[in-house]
Amino acid sequence: MHSVKTILMILILAACGASSANAQWSSTQPNRSIEITPFGGSRFGGVINTNSGGVSPIDEFTIKSTWDYGAIADIDLFPDSLPGLQAEFMWSQEPTELGAQNAITGINSSVGKLTLNNYQWGVDYNLGRRSRLKPFIAAGMGFTHFSSGGELPFENKLSFNIGGGVKYFFVPHAGVRFDVRYVPSRTTSQVETFFDPLFGFYNANVNNYAQQFQANLGLIFRF
Repeated sequence: MHSVKTILMILILAACGASSANAQWSSTQPNRSIEITPFGGSRFGGVINTNSGGVSPIDEFTIKSTWDYGAIADIDLFPDSLPGLQAEFMWSQEPTELGAQNAITGINSSVGKLTLNNYQWGVDYNLGRRSRLKPFIAAGMGFTHFSSGGELPFENKLSFNIGGGVKYFFVPHAGVRFDVRYVPSRTTSQVETFFDPLFGFYNANVNNYAQQFQANLGLIFRF
């Protein structure tokens, strides 16, 4: 809960700062603005490979599909020369459960509570710039914080997102946003053997990812 309050305070301060900055930029960038979008929805899937190699009967941890919520902040970058391009920060939280799958029986049992916090920086590009309906594409990179109470051997891992959706503005300063993202997070790694026609066999480190998707609906406040 403390992290939620902290993130919301950062977004409010960013909005206030952006509104003040708009006044300073008005002589050269009259159309620059910022969008703050609190949202909620669902996040699906996610498997964490344990790389036990048969030492443990648990071959993977599973992340239960559940609801998520968060906020997105978008600011126009080049409103005159490249309208539609925005810098973006997205924070989302998923309170869920961690499961363990037994490689022998195939039974998945609950391990405990898991909370995922995603912090992503990126860009989005809006189409239909002069219309109320604006389809968009987006992509970003950041990290995911896994709070598992010590069940997982890691906490902060690299993650990225790619997706898009649509915005609809009822009035110039308010609208709704439907957003769909593919959000994989790096988890564990393992050494695998590969063959190259020139150099023969060699070993290389391969990263595993928790493959997740999220679909959210939010309310846009445009300043």
